[in-house]
Amino acid sequence: MSHELGDFLRARRTDPALSPTAAGSRRRITGLRREEVASAAGISVDYYTRLEQGREHHPSDAVLDALAGVLHLTPDARAHAARLREPRPTNSPPSTNASTDALAVRLTALVAAVRPNPAYVLDRLSTMVAANPEGLDLYDGFRERAPSERNTLRYLVLDPRARDVFAEWEELARGAVAQLRAANADDLRSPALVDFVTELSAASEQFALWWNEHIVERRRASTTHVRTGGQLQPRRYEVLHLPEDGLRMTLWLPAD
Repeated sequence: MSHELGDFLRARRTDPALSPTAAGSRRRITGLRREEVASAAGISVDYYTRLEQGREHHPSDAVLDALAGVLHLTPDARAHAARLREPRPTNSPPSTNASTDALAVRLTALVAAVRPNPAYVLDRLSTMVAANPEGLDLYDGFRERAPSERNTLRYLVLDPRARDVFAEWEELARGAVAQLRAANADDLRSPALVDFVTELSAASEQFALWWNEHIVERRRASTTHVRTGGQLQPRRYEVLHLPEDGLRMTLWLPAD
């Protein structure tokens, strides 16, 4: 049995944002101690320790709700913890990205229909499986890349042009890492994900830091500033999730 739930709880418990701010405090740790989490959640220290160490795998909904409150988990993070609690059936096929020609045709038609608004569809690893020309143009250099190399997370983390294109670069990049974990919660040990995380961790200390923080958040909607034609312009994006296919569509619109 994997220790994903324990690793997640430990990472969230040691979040510096949870550290008490009492005057005169000389704590040597960041975040909360196990004893503090257990006491606040109304469970024994031994039980909570077993959760973090992977020796207990199925906390009740009531326990997860209590821990979510103590650790200040967002709804996405609470749902993520619940999914980590449930092991994938051993006889179920691994998650796969959409690969049929019929689906590819549908997605291509979908992003073409919303032109001139930029739009693209991403798989679980944030690789574009469909995009209209305006969507490609948001990522400087994507038109010249092979489709398999059009990965928005890799671009945000490793391509220096991303910091110039997206004014709120850190927010977008950190959110993309959070989305990566959320999108792959059903199979965090898939070879494709492990290879991808290993690649980015070796190339970017910032990515490795964010990934090890176990941040979880599904992309939905927000407003940011994108450099277009040499000028920063406010743009709003909306994300439509297609969970059965492991895909999500991002549509960029003018800011209100």
